[in-house]
Amino acid sequence: MKFIRVDAVVEDGRPKGYLLDPDAYLAELPAFAAALPEGARRFAEDPDHYDFFGPRCVKDLKLDRVVLTDREDAVSLEVLFAPNRFKHDRALSIRYADVTEFAVDVSAAPRSRNVWPETRRLGDLQLDEVLPRENGCGHEIRMTGGTITVVAADLVAEWVDVDGAAGSGVTIPAKHP
Repeated sequence: MKFIRVDAVVEDGRPKGYLLDPDAYLAELPAFAAALPEGARRFAEDPDHYDFFGPRCVKDLKLDRVVLTDREDAVSLEVLFAPNRFKHDRALSIRYADVTEFAVDVSAAPRSRNVWPETRRLGDLQLDEVLPRENGCGHEIRMTGGTITVVAADLVAEWVDVDGAAGSGVTIPAKHP
């Protein structure tokens, strides 16, 4: 990520957690926000986005599913993040229009023991960063076990009920369906 810090904390050779710092990104955001497409800008500027104690903060969400669609000469992507049961009351759905890049970098090794059905190899979402790109926006999502990167014309982020139906949370309209 260009501005946001997500650094693993290791003491005596053992992982102890992560140092998370969105301050540099939040300081720079006003300088480039106007260059972001409408949906990406609204998502990035949402005051709850980096409120670590709020139910609309992206921290601690869990990847649930990714759907990539290639129709009508356009590639679209939907990423659904499941809520952390101790923090969130809704899931986060992010829909990307006119996707030109999608990558998943899995850095976590598979676990051979102590694996619960809820265990996710990519782990928990730590923080994300949305930046302007030539034809839209880039969205980098750092997880404890890897990184998801999407470049698209725009995105629509919406907090939804756990079953996937739209809830009364933040709804961000998009220029592109």
